[in-house]
Amino acid sequence: MFSPGDRVRISPNYHWAQGAVGTVTLPPETARQLVQDQAPWTGCHRHVKGAQRLIEFYWVWFDEPQMDVDGDGPYKGGEIEADALDLLAEE
Repeated sequence: MFSPGDRVRISPNYHWAQGAVGTVTLPPETARQLVQDQAPWTGCHRHVKGAQRLIEFYWVWFDEPQMDVDGDGPYKGGEIEADALDLLAEE
């Protein structure tokens, strides 16, 4: 669905980084190592088994660091559900 280099906006209804803009990229090595035994990254995305379905996530580096819902951060990037991403038109 998304490719490395795609510019995206996170939905204002997502549980964190609402409305943030960023770039889809490969995740950092530390993020890949953390989940390699459960739901490994394939390029810039991964699939996680949810209660009802597989959930697709993409790694996004934010233009501006973001705080999470617990007030932790700021984070320069993170995994975001595909359903919460909107592709931005090229400038």
